[in-house]
Amino acid sequence: MLHFTKVSTQGKDFNLIASGALAFKIHNKILKDEAFTTNTSMSRNMLVGSVPARKATSHNKSVFFVIISDLDKIDTESLSKMIREERAKGSYAVCQVIPMYYNELSFKALKMLRQNFDEVLELSKMNLGGGKLLMNMEQQHCLMTDYVVSMARIMFHVCANSSIPAKTVEERIEEPVFA
Repeated sequence: MLHFTKVSTQGKDFNLIASGALAFKIHNKILKDEAFTTNTSMSRNMLVGSVPARKATSHNKSVFFVIISDLDKIDTESLSKMIREERAKGSYAVCQVIPMYYNELSFKALKMLRQNFDEVLELSKMNLGGGKLLMNMEQQHCLMTDYVVSMARIMFHVCANSSIPAKTVEERIEEPVFA
């Protein structure tokens, strides 16, 4: 089952989709973050297949942030179809996958996700400084959660903050360049 939340602010939509137990916990943690609770309106749905209970987006461009922890248990084809349709409208979609198992089904699902999303990030082997792999799964999940929440916050602020004027070519040329 996919959990779908649309966070709207300043006329822009940020869509958060989660699938799997760990992804749902991260989804809830993201929505409790101060960045998502201030000056926003939120609507939550559950997706059955790829069809939300209510219309997910309008014909406007949107940002989609998808977190998947149980790759074997979701209907990747219908999610990919929905994202493909949204991307055709000019939307941007990022998927973060936390694979629990490596098998043929998950490899096929990852391949399909890579073909339909703008970015697919696989969060499976978290390393620290010296390259030591974390052995404690709980520590690994805490790091992943913090990383995903930070990434969601960045994407939300970029999506919502359209008041920053784009620099012209002349302004970019005048900036000092450091080697």
